[in-house]
Amino acid sequence: MPHVAMLVALSALFVSLIAPLASSQTSLAPANPPEDDIRTARLTVSPADEPRESLKYLLLPGFLDRKPGNAALHYHRAIAMMQNTNSDKDQQTISDWLEMPLAKIPLKDARKLLDGYQATLDEIHMAARRDECDWELPVRESKDPIGILLPEIQSMRSLARLTCLKVRVEIAEGKIDEAVETLQTQLAMGRHVAEAPFLVSGLVGIAMHGMAFEQANALMEQPDCPNLYWALTALPNPPIDLRGAFEAEMELVYMMFPVLRDVPTDPRSLEYWRGFLDQMANQWALYASNGQMEASHARVIVAGLALVGYPRARDSLIAQGRSREEVEALPVAQVVLLYTSQTFNEFRDRMFRWFPLPYWEAEKGMDEAEQFLKAESWRREIVPVASLLLPAIQAAKSAEVRNAQEVAMLRTVEAVRIHAARHDGQLPDRLDEVTEVPMPIDPYTGKPVAYRRDGRTVVLESMVLPDGRSDHRVRRYIVTFREK
Repeated sequence: MPHVAMLVALSALFVSLIAPLASSQTSLAPANPPEDDIRTARLTVSPADEPRESLKYLLLPGFLDRKPGNAALHYHRAIAMMQNTNSDKDQQTISDWLEMPLAKIPLKDARKLLDGYQATLDEIHMAARRDECDWELPVRESKDPIGILLPEIQSMRSLARLTCLKVRVEIAEGKIDEAVETLQTQLAMGRHVAEAPFLVSGLVGIAMHGMAFEQANALMEQPDCPNLYWALTALPNPPIDLRGAFEAEMELVYMMFPVLRDVPTDPRSLEYWRGFLDQMANQWALYASNGQMEASHARVIVAGLALVGYPRARDSLIAQGRSREEVEALPVAQVVLLYTSQTFNEFRDRMFRWFPLPYWEAEKGMDEAEQFLKAESWRREIVPVASLLLPAIQAAKSAEVRNAQEVAMLRTVEAVRIHAARHDGQLPDRLDEVTEVPMPIDPYTGKPVAYRRDGRTVVLESMVLPDGRSDHRVRRYIVTFREK
């Protein structure tokens, strides 16, 4: 019992000291909106067959339009230019016009504002047409990877709002080809932002794509908008792949605590292991409380947790096939560090192994892995590493899939436009009647999106739940078709 009381006290103190670190990590994952929040888009469109040259319109810059070079250099220049020109009034004006119906945007004033940012827009245009984007963030070299500041990533949001306004003005002016080219820029920007090896960068890129798809909706409402089915189909699937960010997240603990990556298994001196444990404690002191915790304080906490947790670590190594004599001959620090590394890897791998799978195959496993972490980490961890530092993988995976979901929904709208154009304006009663082009699947379920028709209006829904409940993943399009 004294050992249990000591463990509880030390763990409580330890968690209170490193709580700021935990909150900084979990904040990178997107928060779930309320369950009754269904994202709904309402469109009025015209039947439109695919262009004769079906890939005339693309939504990412083509091979011949891209040039060798690093896009990040141009984005940095664009950010600096915008900061020199920018004003709070301009930002508010841009935000207001982005929320305003196209018909109400004062085009003369909007065009004048855009002309004032022409140099910035030119730089963005060049950046989006570079073959690579290397932000050169010192992730592997840094001793404090979660402390790396990302001002350039946050500033890209302002560039995205500027290009969104440019698209809206071009649509309102009837310049369809120019609007498509600016959408290329916006979607390429989102993919470039997501190339920084952080989940937050990927989420910013996904948000930028969301802004671009809103403008695609506005474009599709124009009576003379060409059909974009094949342009949407040509986009990567998913449009932004978070795999690179997740690879970095998998190794984040070892970047923060390199002493845990390769814990020696051979005998070492007591002084060596004392120093090894002190290294880990010193690193906790660096991260906890924004570096305000005394290293000596951290060493006492880690040493206390190691002593209390030693029997659990010892028994675990013995259960793996080592003899009791062999394990008990090892220093306490070595046994605890070996156990900590193995336990973290087990929890981490249970979660991350699901990420490469389609969502409908991975959802159950991701949910079970997160529940397993919540239920078992407090019981099995000696030093709380996995429970504090592993990201909410299911929420991040869902954000990636929502991006693909938007493309699937837009492709479905365009497929119905093709069908209507080829059937004298008549709409299908069911999606399986649309045979002109392949129908996309719902990336959440692996099945076609739900469809129903009421006269000249169709309703499309993605991620419909069996029991009819609302869910933050549900996406609904209510599309009214003009007469042919």
